[in-house]
Amino acid sequence: MISDRVRNARLYHGWSQTELAQHVGTTQPKISQMESGDYTSSELLDAIASATQYSRTWFEQGPLPDLPTGTLRFRKQASSSVKNDERVRAHVRQAVEVIEKFSGLPQAPKVRLAPIDPNQDCSADAIEGIAQDVREQLGVGPLDPIPNLVRAVERAGVAVIGSIIDMEFGQHSGASYWPDYPFGRPIICISRGMPGDRQRFTTAHELGHLVLHQWRNPEAKIAELEANRFAGALLIPRDAMMEIDTPVTLRTLAHVKARWGISIRALVRRSLDVHLVDTAHRISLEKQISSRKWNRQEPVEVPYEQPRLVGRLIELGSGTKGFASSTRLGLPPLAIRDLVA
Repeated sequence: MISDRVRNARLYHGWSQTELAQHVGTTQPKISQMESGDYTSSELLDAIASATQYSRTWFEQGPLPDLPTGTLRFRKQASSSVKNDERVRAHVRQAVEVIEKFSGLPQAPKVRLAPIDPNQDCSADAIEGIAQDVREQLGVGPLDPIPNLVRAVERAGVAVIGSIIDMEFGQHSGASYWPDYPFGRPIICISRGMPGDRQRFTTAHELGHLVLHQWRNPEAKIAELEANRFAGALLIPRDAMMEIDTPVTLRTLAHVKARWGISIRALVRRSLDVHLVDTAHRISLEKQISSRKWNRQEPVEVPYEQPRLVGRLIELGSGTKGFASSTRLGLPPLAIRDLVA
């Protein structure tokens, strides 16, 4: 439907109907009618295509894949705006369409992950075990670090894409969605501009949502706690944590970070989870982190992990790569950048 795509293109750019009207030289009521399907104009559609940098044919391809309310999980700050949520949702909808188009290629990896049963135990100990099962599915040994989590996740069939919202400006870290399970390809959307350790934790966190919350729908706060527990257990198993020298210090955790690629702050929380420290010790460590101004930039650099799967599928399926894919797919160059992270 043209109306649905006009609305999605507008939301992707973060524009109101009034702002889109100003860009194309019409009125807000005309845009509203266009989006509701009550008005069509070839001339106006050409103007919208020009303003949004989508091709005219993109608007005529039929309805975009559905993304029902509540099915897209966000990892974000409470201050994130509804506009940014809508921008990410619009981005993921058009990403699903592109990924579905090329997922049938013989070079596309099979999805090796599966969500847990809706009645499965999700206590803290159970989540530790689920994370170990996923590590095995990713081809990682029970006590081995994951050298490149993004590539491991992609080899397991998950599409990792960038986000329209940069971390610096949008208060979003990530989002995840599994369309049309078991036929669709799960998607993790990661904001750019974050350190490698945070990128890895966010990837693991969103993977936790895909595995734990496809069929279960706990309240948001519980779901976030479960995904955080899963992420910690995926990145550094409990048995590996128990090998850390005690008493736990920031210096000790810095060495652990260098080996396992998980932030010092996350390791403090992980230490509490596995009872290496008590609450008072945890608070003391977090105060030390704050006093050293490590909340935003920690010592021990963890490399950023570049996603490759979606860019490779686009190249194989369209015969183009990089921004040249924009013309073939009918998407703005900015959207291509976001798809290949």
